[in-house]
Amino acid sequence: MTETQHHHRLGLILMALAVLTIPMSDTIAKWLSAELSVGEIAWLRFVFQTLFLLPFLAIYRAGGRLRALHLLLGTLIAASILFLFWGLAHLPLANNIALFFVEPLILVIFSALFLGERITIRRWIGVLGGLAGAVVILRPNWSAYGLASLLPIAAAACYAGYLTATRAWASAPRPRDALVLQFWVGAAASAIMLGFILFGQGFDWSLTHWAMPSPSQWVWLATAGVLAAFAHVLIAMAFARSDASLLAPLQYLEIFGATLLGWLIFSEWPDAFTILGGLIIVAAGLVVIRERPVEAHP
Repeated sequence: MTETQHHHRLGLILMALAVLTIPMSDTIAKWLSAELSVGEIAWLRFVFQTLFLLPFLAIYRAGGRLRALHLLLGTLIAASILFLFWGLAHLPLANNIALFFVEPLILVIFSALFLGERITIRRWIGVLGGLAGAVVILRPNWSAYGLASLLPIAAAACYAGYLTATRAWASAPRPRDALVLQFWVGAAASAIMLGFILFGQGFDWSLTHWAMPSPSQWVWLATAGVLAAFAHVLIAMAFARSDASLLAPLQYLEIFGATLLGWLIFSEWPDAFTILGGLIIVAAGLVVIRERPVEAHP
């Protein structure tokens, strides 16, 4: 095995570990949402994620300061996580993640609108196919969950906006830069989410209700934040060792991980519509990936 092949294999292993780690953080958020508000869970997840990434600034001897770009990205990522966790509180885990994966398809549209990228016939086929898959999943979920079915799609749209803004800043940031960016964006998102929670106290919103976590809940909240940050570290290490086009298809392992955890922990098994729609979305995403790599979710 050549050194290049070894690096590619290591990159694939790291990426697979990352995308199988992310559903663990989402599972903890869904479990905690039975007793804590979605806003509180999202905020503390960002706090612990940011604290975990802090040592990497020292390792890379990177500093910097909070900028307007970080506030924009922080707002988009905070909204994405809030919608995603809100969806987790209402939808089965696999349904939520499958619908979120329309994000690469929304990203194609945003890239054309805001970055001037040309949409080829192949990409249009992927986008339309992915939307068809989302409709297949939404149809039975709409009757069961109503407007909550749209929450993961709203999360996907916000995350696609986050990636579009990131690409406008740097089309291919180095892994080191990506981790530093994650830290500052996480810090900005933490501040924005805290402001949202404080603002919501005056309106008695269930979304921002504050309840002091129990000692065990603090442990789970910290675990969720560390798992999310750890996944981003693994992704950065994977992209440093292998090509994005090779790694991108592994992103869809996340749906498998979410399905397995939903079954083991919540006794949820996706129905035929969710499985069929998820397969259509994956196929459509792979069509798009052949021309443009995509990124794992936050």
